[in-house]
Amino acid sequence: MYAMYAKRRAHDMSDTLLTTLATAMAQLVTAIDMTDEDEVDPDLATTWFEDLADQLGRLPAEDQHRLAALFREAAMEETRPEFREAMLEVPENFGLEDDDEDAYDDGHAA
Repeated sequence: MYAMYAKRRAHDMSDTLLTTLATAMAQLVTAIDMTDEDEVDPDLATTWFEDLADQLGRLPAEDQHRLAALFREAAMEETRPEFREAMLEVPENFGLEDDDEDAYDDGHAA
């Protein structure tokens, strides 16, 4: 039993890696979203975001909730107010938030 757990654990990402990737993703998505239409083709950005939303939608609900929490944590570390506000919208924009009253609550205001 322990060997199976150890093998599974070896494939899990470290918290540092997961947090770094979530922060980078939230920052990149926000930067693209806040970029002027003359600099990034809106149709292309929409395709990127739809593809990303599709991939994130395949995650189990627990992982979606964890990723949403990581996105919010990254937003709270952001020093630029307008960027922080846009980053806080990332979980909802990618369908990682539950819409009902039984939504996942990680202790952060959404």
